[in-house]
Amino acid sequence: MEIDIFSDDISIEDANLENHRIACRGIVKKDDLYLMVFIKEMGIFTFPGGGLEDGETQEECTKREIMEETGIKVKVLKKKVSITEYFVESVWTNNYFICEYIEGGFDRNLTVEEKSIGMETVWKTIDEVMDIFENYETIHEYGPNVHNREFLGFINSI
Repeated sequence: MEIDIFSDDISIEDANLENHRIACRGIVKKDDLYLMVFIKEMGIFTFPGGGLEDGETQEECTKREIMEETGIKVKVLKKKVSITEYFVESVWTNNYFICEYIEGGFDRNLTVEEKSIGMETVWKTIDEVMDIFENYETIHEYGPNVHNREFLGFINSI
C-alpha cells in the first residue's frame, strides 16, 4: 500500500523531487506491547527507524536502525505501507515493516544528535499507542505531522 500526503495544498509539481529522503521504520510487537522511540526534547513519539544508506536494502536499513536506536535485534517480516510526504523543499518516504522481536539488551548506537534530543526506547500497549496519536500534545511545530504519519504507518501495518 502506498499513501501520499501533500503539505499546505501543494501539488507534486511544487515539490522538490530532487531532495528525496527514504527511511525505513519497524513495527515491533513483543507480547502485547509495541516498540516506540520517544524524542524527549521534541515531545515526539515514532517507531524506530531512519535513513536508507547507499547500497543497503530497506530490510537491512530497518534492522540496523532498530538496533542502533533501541538495542533490539529483529527479523524483518513484511513491508506493509509506504508513506510519502511532499513538501516544497523536499520529499520524504517512510517505509513501514512488520518485524519479529528476536532479542534485546544490546548497546544502542545513537548519533550525537539523537543523544542530544533525548531519544528513549519505550514499549506501549495498543491503547497507549492510539492515545498518543489521538491526544498527545507534542512540543515541536512539526510534531502533529509526524504523529499523523506514524499513526497512518501503524494502523496500516497491524
